[in-house]
Amino acid sequence: MARTPRLSVVVPTRNEEANVGPLLARLDAALAGIDHEILFVDDSDDGTPRAIAAAAAGNRRVDLVHREGVGREGGLSTAVVCGIHQTRGEFVCVMDADLQHPPESIPAMLAVARGGADVVVASRYTRSGSRRGLDGTGRVLVSRAASGFARALFSEARASTDPLSGFFLCRRRVIDGIEFRPVGFKILLELLVCVPGLRVQDVPLDFAARARGTSKASARQGVLFLGHIRSLVFEVQGSARPWKFGLVGLSGLAILLPLVAFLTASVHVPALAAFLPAYVPSLIWNTILNRVWTFADQRHGLGEGTARYLERAVLSGAAMFVVYAALLALGVAAVPAAVGGALLAMVVNGMANRAAIRRRPWQWSEVAISHGVQAALAHITSEVGADRSYLLPPNASTPAAFPAGMVARVVQQRRGVLYTEAAGYRAQRRSNIEVGSTLMVPVVDGDTVGAVLVCERVARHPFDPEQLDRAMTATPALVGLIPAAGGGRTSRRAVKPGILGA
Repeated sequence: MARTPRLSVVVPTRNEEANVGPLLARLDAALAGIDHEILFVDDSDDGTPRAIAAAAAGNRRVDLVHREGVGREGGLSTAVVCGIHQTRGEFVCVMDADLQHPPESIPAMLAVARGGADVVVASRYTRSGSRRGLDGTGRVLVSRAASGFARALFSEARASTDPLSGFFLCRRRVIDGIEFRPVGFKILLELLVCVPGLRVQDVPLDFAARARGTSKASARQGVLFLGHIRSLVFEVQGSARPWKFGLVGLSGLAILLPLVAFLTASVHVPALAAFLPAYVPSLIWNTILNRVWTFADQRHGLGEGTARYLERAVLSGAAMFVVYAALLALGVAAVPAAVGGALLAMVVNGMANRAAIRRRPWQWSEVAISHGVQAALAHITSEVGADRSYLLPPNASTPAAFPAGMVARVVQQRRGVLYTEAAGYRAQRRSNIEVGSTLMVPVVDGDTVGAVLVCERVARHPFDPEQLDRAMTATPALVGLIPAAGGGRTSRRAVKPGILGA
């Protein structure tokens, strides 16, 4: 079976030819005594790939993935994701190749992670940290502003003083089975927001000045950062919830105020009587938008949660009407009176929904931090002889490394799958060639498929049917450990048979 190292170091590179040799020398010294592997994911147009090959000659711990053409789409962030998926260490460290991230910090970061942290961030802004490597006052201000913006928007980002750091270490279990879609190079922010509830700990980073090469920071990277923020707000359910709730409330004014103006000025409805026909459409709008956007991760049918939300909305509407009527009695015009009432209603509604707004987003990724799930997965990994095991939600898209539709097939047909990928298109004469092998098994709980168990192995001998049977025998231990709230479980009754065929 292929060796599973303690630590995998992923280093994305772009035109860092002069830094590769010194970096590898310092990594070798810093990681002496630690079972590790180093993977460079390179998008360079200069001699960086040759420099990596020369510096790593005879070092079996070092590997290189060189990307060309469309493979480079997404830049540094997709390079990091590619590297994470291709390494096997129990812990994964991500760092830059420009020597601004000192390799000597990695052993201390690993010790903190082994002590219980899920993510360890090398922070420029924690106590004893340094940002001396930032070029000039302008870059310092931009860095601080970007970090503060991220922390203000996302409560998960407040777990670190430096959520935009490019130097961090995490347990593999917190990223297994999670599909990341970062834009730009802030992969840590993506991790923190997409996997809520992580135990995050900062360690000081002495952010060194760049000795060779040129910085990749640019106005384009700033635009990509804003695009990433947009993606995290609009495409991650439950993220930035207080801001979404506030924006939805403001959007309701765009319906309420024009209707009040139209009814009172054009139709000549008495101002007091105009309130209800103007308020109801805005209430319906806010309810729908909050349901499909603000509380999308908590949506489970038209049940008790919706009823409670409507009760609070009616309470805030009553408060709004009282203020509206009072202002009208004082001689205030209808539209300004509606504005005054709406502002108070937004405050009342926010306070009434405070617990729901502050509730931690439910994400499938909670399985990554469940000790019970991880203990069960560790047992299964040992039982079937896998390199690693993880869970996917039943409605997940199939990871790119596997045939399209495999997860859906396992869920719909409720059958385990054994998949082995040969080393190449020709038969191999050598007997020591390693092949990739995967087991996928549905975790069935009564009438539903709660998850898909994935076991992976890279070894000379792939999984066999006996190990598939062992995995299927072991999966009942996972039933009851998988979070049920919004887990995307698939009922057998909801499945249309024959969609994928036999």
